[in-house]
Amino acid sequence: MIGRFDSLDAGQKELLSKAETSYTNLIKVFTDEAKEGPRLFSLVPVERSGFNPKQWTSAKFKLILWCEHSRWPLPILNGKHSDKGVYELELTREWFKKAAPVLKAVTSTLSLVLPIASSAVKLVMDENVYKAIENELNFGKDVIDGVLSGAEKTEIFTNTGDSVDLQHGTSLRAENASLRELHALLKAKDPGFGGLVRVMNKRQEFLWVHERFAGEY
Repeated sequence: MIGRFDSLDAGQKELLSKAETSYTNLIKVFTDEAKEGPRLFSLVPVERSGFNPKQWTSAKFKLILWCEHSRWPLPILNGKHSDKGVYELELTREWFKKAAPVLKAVTSTLSLVLPIASSAVKLVMDENVYKAIENELNFGKDVIDGVLSGAEKTEIFTNTGDSVDLQHGTSLRAENASLRELHALLKAKDPGFGGLVRVMNKRQEFLWVHERFAGEY
């Protein structure tokens, strides 16, 4: 997709640029946390039927890890019958509220990069699979928004279209602590993070990638 950049129309170029900027910013913001675990994941209630994003106290969530090279969820790379990189976690509304900045940033970034990533694997990712992932990301954003008041959303986020940039005025330590806490929960279940391999790119940043891409670093 990037190699064919000159052939894209203005709207496609803008989408690609916005997605790449959002993704690069996310990687930079959580670069220290990448030493201990991956940054890309989607999160959705296990039982979505009847789940009210605005009224819940505690629930089981399905967390899916994504490859930071291809930017695809691990079930796409491993096959739909594989449960590697897919976990069930019992999470509380209060934890969601505390972790809202990082959850919103990750989920919104994945929503931006999904169309670009899927264009590279259109022979593998059929329309139904794509729509299922898209719906999960959208529902995940609804859950995150549901735990915050209007004032809290304004305080935490600067909305720029479909992307979300973390406010520099907000202490990143709390947000980074939420990601570290999530890494600890995942390590307790699976120290291997679903088979993701930690590599380093040319910018000296750690990335967690599917094993099939590890040789490219």
